Amino acid sequence: MRLTPPQPRYPQGSRVRVTQFVRVAHRRWKITIEGVVEREGKRPVGGIEMGGKASYTQQPTLTLRRDDGELVEVALDEQTKIEVTAAAPA
Repeated sequence: MRLTPPQPRYPQGSRVRVTQFVRVAHRRWKITIEGVVEREGKRPVGGIEMGGKASYTQQPTLTLRRDDGELVEVALDEQTKIEVTAAAPA
């Protein structure tokens, strides 16, 4: 049986707005990042101390190119809100 990778939820070239909340002590900060999707992927969670477990414990990520050209990799979780503001050009 041949496994195929899943189709990306956010196609390359589409413009998105990512909103996350970060807890810092007793405060909750709202962070919003806008940009064009470069790629969607996964990254290992943990460090060298995890050994082989890091290969199957992965977190989804979204790499965006902001308007100023900066590349930003955002780690996604169940609380992350992603809005597509413009579809990818055809």
